[in-house]
Amino acid sequence: MKFLCSQCGLCCKLAGFLKSTKDVLPINKDGSCSNLIDNKCSIYEDRPDICRVEKMISNKDNLSRKDYYIKSTKVCHTLIDTFGLEDSYKIDIKEYDKL
Repeated sequence: MKFLCSQCGLCCKLAGFLKSTKDVLPINKDGSCSNLIDNKCSIYEDRPDICRVEKMISNKDNLSRKDYYIKSTKVCHTLIDTFGLEDSYKIDIKEYDKL
């Protein structure tokens, strides 16, 4: 199972506002990751663990991988709504049942 990402770029655009990324990623003055070019990660295959959803799973919540991905996707939906992106960027949660 993998995390379903619509590549809206919001996590990269907001990277500089997270304490956990400031020492790991190059951050632009606007708070976006410098590796984000034309709304795509220029180092995607070699990105650090902080940028890999599957590496951020914590057992403290006792969530399965699927449940963690669904929870993370719902956070993405909130960000998409908050920043006024098109709903087409939202991943259908039901897609996780197909994996």
